[in-house]
Amino acid sequence: MSERSPPFTALRAVEAASRHRSFTAAARELHITHSAVSQSIRRLETELGARLFERRGGAMEPSEAALRLAQTYSEAEEALSRTLREILGPQGARALSVVMPAMFGRQWFASKIGRLSEALPDVEVQVRTQADDPEADIRLVWSSVGGAGSDGQSLCELVHLPLCAPHQASRFDSVAAIVAAPLIADSAGGWSAWAARWTPGVKPPRADVFDDTTMALEAAIQGGGVVLSNVFAAEAYLSSGRLTAVGFEAPSGEWLDVQTRSEPGVADAAERFMLWLRLEIRRSQALGHGPAKRSAAKS
Repeated sequence: MSERSPPFTALRAVEAASRHRSFTAAARELHITHSAVSQSIRRLETELGARLFERRGGAMEPSEAALRLAQTYSEAEEALSRTLREILGPQGARALSVVMPAMFGRQWFASKIGRLSEALPDVEVQVRTQADDPEADIRLVWSSVGGAGSDGQSLCELVHLPLCAPHQASRFDSVAAIVAAPLIADSAGGWSAWAARWTPGVKPPRADVFDDTTMALEAAIQGGGVVLSNVFAAEAYLSSGRLTAVGFEAPSGEWLDVQTRSEPGVADAAERFMLWLRLEIRRSQALGHGPAKRSAAKS
């Protein structure tokens, strides 16, 4: 690669595409065309002499090189934002109202409060769960289309993760082994959507469905089989080692969208909160990849 300034536009596209596993979703988030994302990434691949993405089913799977670039760009973005905040200095505490789904708040966001306070010590965050709150500065919503609303953006697509107790992980190193195992789900239809990705045309496997996510995850911890969940619900279990991801994740078709207001006095706080939130989501997504990426060849 020639000596020149880093290709920030291309790196931003790589980071977004790596997170979403989709050029289309990356283009939607960056407010550019699918062609612009694709061309930026292709030019970067040519310069690097390395393949960054490979199509697998309906997803664009990032290579190890792409994941490294995405992580480095994310860290650089956060470092730059932190430096700018230090230069600007304290500007007084701001109150920021954030609406989010109650389940998302309980299962994931609540555990991030300490990190949020460290990152944004001058911002008071007021968390609400009333989805119809018209006065909220930031609204997080689940969507089946992505980018809901004229000013909405998609933070990420919810991904189905097959998880099991660590001592059982070696048993589930292929799609066939997973399908043959006792299957557990924390929502109806989850395994059907997963099967559409990994075993198209085959009758969806039978699964025991719990209407309580914690019960489903605990059943897998006890060796009850493979549970299908998502990283927001299962992060505490993954980070503590009580569950492990076995690979073969699949997109759910459900997106976490965000809508923000650019009201005077809160725009800066909202932007900083969103930067922090995206970084935390990326950290969580990394937990769901498991010790190694599984390939369709092993299915």
